[in-house]
Parts: sequence; structure tokens; C-alpha cells
Amino acid sequence: MQLLGFSLFLMISHWGLMQVFRLTTYHAYFWKALPLLLCYSAGIAWLLFFLNMHSFFLWQFVLASVWLFALGRKQRKTAEAMLAVSGDSADFVRLMAASSAKTSSHYTYSSIIYIVVFAVVYTWLYNNSFA
Repeated sequence: MQLLGFSLFLMISHWGLMQVFRLTTYHAYFWKALPLLLCYSAGIAWLLFFLNMHSFFLWQFVLASVWLFALGRKQRKTAEAMLAVSGDSADFVRLMAASSAKTSSHYTYSSIIYIVVFAVVYTWLYNNSFA
């Protein structure tokens, strides 16, 4: 039963994370949406702790990391395909390449921030609850 609960938790937390990533990967909103990402990461860590799913911490950490890495690779392949069909205009191709690179870097930063904040907050909660 606890495995089913964790599976549901994982799917819902990942869906919410993708909604936050819609803001943080958009160039103009990265810095403005960063506090939301930090709060979301900390909130997910707190919720995992609060629901007493201590045995699933590493599963959440690893599965979220692998899933974010896989989505990043898929996003990069999509960006390469867009560049391939972007046409012959050098300015347009340059603009598309710069936009794609910026989106990719924001996605990478957002992924790292999410994973690190999640791990730090959960570890802090766990260590302080049993001290």
C-alpha cells in the first residue's frame, strides 16, 4: 500500500515540477520563478517527510534525477530538429540556436536546483527529527 502511495506521490510531484519548469525554463521568467522552484523543492521534501515515506527518499531522488535527465535529452533532440528545419536565414538560425541553448541551460539549472534543494531539505528534516 505504501508503494502505491509513493507512486502516486512521485507522479503528482513530477507533474507539479513540470508546471514550475514551464516558468523557470522560459528566459524572461527564470529569476522571477526561482523562488517558486525553491519553495516547491522544499515543499516536496517536507511532504515526503511528513507522509513518513522515509524509505522512499532515495527512490524519489534517483527517479526524479533520471526522469529529469531523460527529459533534458529529449528536449535537446527536439531543439536540434527545430534547428535542422529552421531554414536558410542565418539570423533566424542564430536566434533559434541562442534561444535553444538558453532554454537548455535554464532546464539544467532548474533540475540541479530542484534535486539539491530537495535532498538538503529532506536530509535536514530527517536529521533534526531524530536528534
